[in-house]
Amino acid sequence: MIKSLWGECSAGFAGGAQTGRRCSSVGTVIITASGKGGTGKTSFCCGTAVALCALGEKVLLVDADSGLRNLDIVLGMTDQLLFSFSDVIAGRASLKEAAVKHPIVKNLRVLTAPASSKLESCVTKEKVAAFLQNCRAHFTYTIVDCPAGLPDTISYFAAGGDRAVIVSTPDYTSLRGAEQAAQIFYREKMDNVRIVVNRVRPGMIEQGDMVNIDRAMDLSGLGLLGVVPEDRDIIACGNAGKVLMLYSEGPAVTAYQNIARRLKGEKVRLMKL
Repeated sequence: MIKSLWGECSAGFAGGAQTGRRCSSVGTVIITASGKGGTGKTSFCCGTAVALCALGEKVLLVDADSGLRNLDIVLGMTDQLLFSFSDVIAGRASLKEAAVKHPIVKNLRVLTAPASSKLESCVTKEKVAAFLQNCRAHFTYTIVDCPAGLPDTISYFAAGGDRAVIVSTPDYTSLRGAEQAAQIFYREKMDNVRIVVNRVRPGMIEQGDMVNIDRAMDLSGLGLLGVVPEDRDIIACGNAGKVLMLYSEGPAVTAYQNIARRLKGEKVRLMKL
């Protein structure tokens, strides 16, 4: 039995202003991370962003994975993104110039990462914070897709963000990584940190071959924002450059829609797996 059918998110996670990190009259910056690769973090960012757009929100997706950027692939925008977040920070392009409209999804803009894995000297905590403040002024939600693992990039964005989502699969190595990733946000004085348990296979949980949701919360030490079941449509749409939310009615779509509503403060029960 999962400890909270509300996902422990509606009261402490939907606001953000209570942390003193931002004014409630501007947008919200959500930093997503994972302790290791293969958790489905990028697919989660895309699905949740599109779900928020469907609810009428103006959303910016920022790929912060320098050198390994792949938001453009998942969103079918491979040849459309010219400027990166580094270009905006360095003043080579404005946010309006660099953040490209998605060709299909209304209210969604995408900003890619630099092609080089080495961050420019202009990318500092202070300048990233100023960049994120600029994002708040133009978008109701900015979702930053940080690199997998525990690189310094996460702390740069964590210092200027409002909330954090750690995406983990229900296995011990991933959950240990999730707990370590959360520590980065705590060190940056961010207390709105939640976990999304992704790629869940109910049959494996029933057989004892996969960590259950209660155990995942205990191991990570994090409150639950949502649960996303394994869905083959995620892989199929990603490889085809199609937006999952527009081409599928699978369980992951429902999960992303529920999570988007929780981010807006609604009390939404966890879907039955």
